[in-house]
Amino acid sequence: KIESFIQTDAAVNPGNPGGALVTKDGYLVGINTAIVSTTESYSGYSFAVPSNIVRKITDDLIDYGSVKRAKLGVTMSAITPEMAKEYSLNTLEGAYVHAVAPGSAAEKAGIREGDIIVAIDAVAIKTPAALQEKVNSYRPGDSINIALVRDGNTIDIPLTFTEQPEVEVSRM
Repeated sequence: KIESFIQTDAAVNPGNPGGALVTKDGYLVGINTAIVSTTESYSGYSFAVPSNIVRKITDDLIDYGSVKRAKLGVTMSAITPEMAKEYSLNTLEGAYVHAVAPGSAAEKAGIREGDIIVAIDAVAIKTPAALQEKVNSYRPGDSINIALVRDGNTIDIPLTFTEQPEVEVSRM
């Protein structure tokens, strides 16, 4: 699931289904991909997939013939003000872990329900979307360090990612 889209005003319709989103200097920023329209016409909000995500996907397709996705194995949510009060948190940043999938990389690393993931490899995780985006930048077998808050203490846990089922791509 890709959650990091760039909103743009590029035309995306059957006659122009997307293409490169570039800066005025010609640098690739993303690939125009989708449109959301409430009028059932081709006017609305269009979105581009950021170039860093496109790069990983194309590299995977070239190198492996399929997209390799790391899987953490948690169900998470944003931290609400009520949760912050309940857990004596001084911030709403991070991703609250509601559940850990059996046999997942998260379970093997020791992540537990109630943990709050706050960083991966020293990069701050402010929201569940940021965590998802960061995890999507890795491949199965990659190892990382996760910082999380548990019982009011910040701890670091090493983790090695597992693989999601492959999505095969036919080659022409």
